[in-house]
Amino acid sequence: MTFGANNDKGIRLDGFSPKVVDLNNGFSKDDLWVHDEKDIYKAQILVRIFDDPKIEGHLPRPFGVFYETDRPCYEDVMTSQIEQAKAKKAADLNKLLRGNEVWTIQ
Repeated sequence: MTFGANNDKGIRLDGFSPKVVDLNNGFSKDDLWVHDEKDIYKAQILVRIFDDPKIEGHLPRPFGVFYETDRPCYEDVMTSQIEQAKAKKAADLNKLLRGNEVWTIQ
């Protein structure tokens, strides 16, 4: 991750701590943190970055996609549950509406 007016600063991970490094002072872009939006642990580190811009060497405020996961939507899960219930026991709507006690009026 690079930033700065001339893209001359970057962020690298020192263990689990993000640190600001100067690309003109012994570091290259190969040393920097490459964010992966599928990695929940790196996303949690990224969302906790919030430094005071008045302090020297502060971290920039992040924005964008921090974490992305593929999950089914509510309708897909509900439809799947209904299909599973139907597969376990076949339902007859007419029999269900009539119930066990049927009266015949003549």
